[in-house]
Amino acid sequence: MQTRNFNNNTERRFIGEISIGNPPQSFKVLFDTGSTNLWIPSKNCYAKACYNKKKYDYNISKNYRISSQKNPVNIFFGTGKVQIAYATDDIHLGSIKVRNQEFGIANYMSDDPFSDMQFDGLFGLGISEDIKRKGLIYDNIPRNSSRKNVFSIYYPKSVDDNGAITFGGYDKKYIEPNSNIDWFVVSSKKYWTIKMTGIKINGLFLEICSGNIEGYCDAVIDTGTSSIAGPKNDLILLTKLLNPVKSCQNKTLLKNFSFVFLDENGVEKEYELTSNDYIVNSFKVDPILKTPCNFAFMPINISSPNGYLYILGQVFLQKYYAIFEKDNMRIGLAKSI
Repeated sequence: MQTRNFNNNTERRFIGEISIGNPPQSFKVLFDTGSTNLWIPSKNCYAKACYNKKKYDYNISKNYRISSQKNPVNIFFGTGKVQIAYATDDIHLGSIKVRNQEFGIANYMSDDPFSDMQFDGLFGLGISEDIKRKGLIYDNIPRNSSRKNVFSIYYPKSVDDNGAITFGGYDKKYIEPNSNIDWFVVSSKKYWTIKMTGIKINGLFLEICSGNIEGYCDAVIDTGTSSIAGPKNDLILLTKLLNPVKSCQNKTLLKNFSFVFLDENGVEKEYELTSNDYIVNSFKVDPILKTPCNFAFMPINISSPNGYLYILGQVFLQKYYAIFEKDNMRIGLAKSI
């Protein structure tokens, strides 16, 4: 089991350091469970977004090889894109060395959103519905060691503290002593999702998922998202029920609410958030929600085969330790320290 610490940051993103090549070249990457790609900027990237980034120099590395995949490839994000060429080289995560790992070298990064980001590239920890794809790095970590195909995420509650990502297992020191680990079956072949039946607030259960095809919502556990995203109408209703007042200086006037998930045995489990969790001063007041409070909510309709997605980002992960088991296709959640 290998644990890597990372520095918290004002962007509330899960950023850590890796090295690529021989000799190693270090990069700050966003560990993102919502993406499957590993990529970093190329020395040949002259876009504005690359100016303040560390760039990979393939001429330095002895083990660099251009990939046989068709190049270049465009990867699209919500507000931008990168253009990459696939290559292979050695990837280093502390004492872990993954030989001949496929990754992307970005020759272009769009100004929005990457210019202002505090990381160089992206380290995808997502799952792929393409069963033939064998280039995912966390699949290759156990192949290069005796570790299990599992990783876990600890996100600190304060920007002054360090977080951690653990490969090969989970670290009990990040879990509250009296907290049990609940296990949830991954409900999608595309994302790290679990089954959500609704939201509970002040004893009232909101059956917001009962109208979906499968009778539940897919909730994505996503380190690449800082907020909680969900269907517009659902989040508008939730903010009204949380009793936002004219001023949010006294957060104790706001109610708690819980996400209700179905565990691997079909039992409902509640995961509570308080106003100290979901009111974040660094977030802008959302005009759609029409509230004076800085809710860490993103009202957005993201379609999936089973209705609109919920995305539980780092606001949720600051409260709950997450374990991602690829071999058993399940996610464990426990209250973090």
